[in-house]
Amino acid sequence: MATRDVVFPAGRQALYERNRYSPAVRSNGFLFVSGQVGSREDGSPEPDLQAQVRQAFDNLNAILKAAGASFEDVIDVTVFMVDPASRFEAIWQVVPEYWGQAPH
Repeated sequence: MATRDVVFPAGRQALYERNRYSPAVRSNGFLFVSGQVGSREDGSPEPDLQAQVRQAFDNLNAILKAAGASFEDVIDVTVFMVDPASRFEAIWQVVPEYWGQAPH
């Protein structure tokens, strides 16, 4: 069996332990990152939608950084939205701040 190395970003290990999941697992040269939401360090949600998206990407970036990686190393991302018909444009305005211009 391959060796698994759990990656924790600075300052959030207690949150992940409380919720009983790993933020990321490194194995065989790959990094598998758990879904990230726009929560603050204490686990409370960011109320503003675009700030919440930024926080989710900041949380993802912290995990990548802890693993010695960056957005440049990411191959695939899935974004889940509640009510995408009304929120898609607001969310997509934030994406280039983190991922650059299309194609992403």
